[in-house]
Amino acid sequence: MSDDTRKPAATIRDVARVAQVSMTTVSHALSAKRPVSPETAERIQAAIEHLGYVPHSGARALHAGKSLMLGLVVPDVSDPFFGRLAASVERAADEADYGVVLGGSSGASSREARYFNLLRSRSIDGLIYVAGALRHDDRLSKLAQSHPIVLADEWVEGLDGIPLAAADHEQGGRLAGEHLASLGHRDVAVLTGRRGLRSAEERVAGFHSIYPDALVVDADFSEEVAYHRTAKLLARGGAGAPTAIFASNDLAAFGVLDAARDHGLVVPRDLSVVGFDDVPLAQRVSPPLTTVRQPIDEIGRLATATLFEVIAGRDPGELERCPVELVVRESTAPPAHTN
Repeated sequence: MSDDTRKPAATIRDVARVAQVSMTTVSHALSAKRPVSPETAERIQAAIEHLGYVPHSGARALHAGKSLMLGLVVPDVSDPFFGRLAASVERAADEADYGVVLGGSSGASSREARYFNLLRSRSIDGLIYVAGALRHDDRLSKLAQSHPIVLADEWVEGLDGIPLAAADHEQGGRLAGEHLASLGHRDVAVLTGRRGLRSAEERVAGFHSIYPDALVVDADFSEEVAYHRTAKLLARGGAGAPTAIFASNDLAAFGVLDAARDHGLVVPRDLSVVGFDDVPLAQRVSPPLTTVRQPIDEIGRLATATLFEVIAGRDPGELERCPVELVVRESTAPPAHTN
């Protein structure tokens, strides 16, 4: 078909005429912001398919020269913390009629490169980046010089000028230490997150502000590594064995609980355990986990709102850290004895 005989693009008015509804009803059905009966929605969808109508968001994207899509890169989409963060970003983006492309990097630079290329090619309008490991290249910093990028949860070396939406990790470590100290624990240990990550270092620093002589055990935020580190620690026994352990995230705390159980210890009678994050499973494990609650939803909303500011060419300035809170459950108690 030649350009002279090509049919004009269908409009929302055409869809309303074919579906025998008002244009307002079509708009409501497309945005899902107001309810439309299933029968009406089915007629509207049939009209859209029959006419080949491109919804308003696509037309607006073409007109504005934008994709109306954001990118979100997290270390592991199966991790409950990152899953909830992604859900929060999606909700915030949806309110602005944006979609989200979600990717898990697993710390692999080749995977990250795919999402960097989406930003470079303008397939997405901006990127929210969550680091899961130390970076040793400057691709992200170069990209940030000319493209909208916001960091969430984790600081990245070389990107000090990029907005960061994150919790107050040091406050969280301090709250964990204050809680255990109030219960009378003196011999304590802390399982670190992945060394070199700012969040992990800040949590340990906060805990050290209360327990400067606490035993520090290197870990990596994973349940498996926390289990083995704890099993090795508990196997020592004798004087000086910890009566409490602060794990730098909830997954690691679950590993501590399992190791304590396999070692014949009862939590919290023989060992108190504190986590960090307050993922949904924290209140369902046995015993329910005392933990530091991160405002995950607020971090996601803040990161998304800030990214929209950057996309619009506005400087959001330095973001304040989101405050955390201690949630006391049944995994902590005073020590049964003092070494």
